[in-house]
Amino acid sequence: MRLWLKVVATLGLLGAVAVAGAYTLTRYPSLISARYTLTLATGPIGSDGQKVLAAFIRDLSAEHPLVRLVPVPTESLAQSAKSLIDGRVDLAVVRSDDEAAAHGRTIFVLRQDGVAVLLPPEAKIENVSELVGKKLAVAKGFDPGLLKALTAFYGLREADLIEMPSAEFGSALKARRVAAALVTGPLGPGPIPDAFAGIRKSFKAKPSYLDIAEADAIAARWPSYQSVQIKQGTFGGTPTEPAETINTFAVRILLVSRASLPDRVAGELTRLLMTTKAKLVTVLPAASQMEPPDTERSSLLPVHPGTLAYLNGEQESLLDQTVNYYWLAVMVFAVLAPVVGWVASRNTLRRSNEARAKLRRVVELMHLAKAGSADQLATADAELERMTEWLFERLAAGDIERDHFQLIEPIISQLRVTIEKRLGDLAAAEATPKFERKQGLA
Repeated sequence: MRLWLKVVATLGLLGAVAVAGAYTLTRYPSLISARYTLTLATGPIGSDGQKVLAAFIRDLSAEHPLVRLVPVPTESLAQSAKSLIDGRVDLAVVRSDDEAAAHGRTIFVLRQDGVAVLLPPEAKIENVSELVGKKLAVAKGFDPGLLKALTAFYGLREADLIEMPSAEFGSALKARRVAAALVTGPLGPGPIPDAFAGIRKSFKAKPSYLDIAEADAIAARWPSYQSVQIKQGTFGGTPTEPAETINTFAVRILLVSRASLPDRVAGELTRLLMTTKAKLVTVLPAASQMEPPDTERSSLLPVHPGTLAYLNGEQESLLDQTVNYYWLAVMVFAVLAPVVGWVASRNTLRRSNEARAKLRRVVELMHLAKAGSADQLATADAELERMTEWLFERLAAGDIERDHFQLIEPIISQLRVTIEKRLGDLAAAEATPKFERKQGLA
């Protein structure tokens, strides 16, 4: 019997070391080297999207996360998409109208590039359909996919489109060589408000944005695009522009992963992007357009299950999972060591079998304590209470030595505390409005 107690004491010391290790990991995550190294096709060097991701990667490197990103610059977003499809990278920046977006899994929306139709001051045009047969200025670099959708939907003729730098819009409109100007860009600072400012400077009067009233219909015909609104005042200025909310449609620029990326890694990436966004905005205003994918709307493009789990509050971070593995291992050991010693000290098969059954059940309840529903946790707590009563009965009957009881009973008590805390967290999450649980969706 003394030998068993020595074994239990030794194993208990090892368990204490494991607890200390788990505590150290919790307080000092930087001591953990990057567990997951992922390659990321970023798109052309110098583009806004590449700059945002480069800053994001630098911030991650400084904080020593469990996920490490290795950038792979490409000549275009099409090349990034091909790299992902060919399996040369784990993640890529792709357009929502590229096949790679459908083959992979969306992690984050980096920005949306929309269409703007600009009219000269005092223009009487009220619908895009009124531009049919008229000459139109098209900014150089106009998104070809969006242009094709716009012209096809409204029947605009390619022969009526005159490509020119957006800096020439004002003079072309003033000379009446064109009736309107078309430009694409992010729904924020960039080409759209710059073109608007250029026209205003040329006319010494404010131009206007033409509402694309059929944006929903366009998005329905081409589901890879999205009907969006340019909110009143989005582009700033004095007075702010636009003066009223404008309907349009946009292509999304997405961070997409290979479909086989583990859920926990995708969830960690989503968490890091959300927590880093505020810091990035102070350096790069373009980062303000970053947002998590929509978790509610049925989408043509699949969102990664790990991203969905994190956004819905159903997945812990990689660090939390690492600490939980330590916690579970220590808890299982803490129960196993004393109970094995106790079981070994009994001479009857019936009592040994009963003890083993109790041990197996405690281990099962440990798993349940981390992921069970409120009803399951309440049932487990009641079962643990009965198990405590059973221990007291065995102690009173002399079937359990006091030293063994003092080893086992605190474990069950601690497990009940964990269940109580989990029940409190579930109740708080249920009481929190859904938009708050999404942790600051833009």
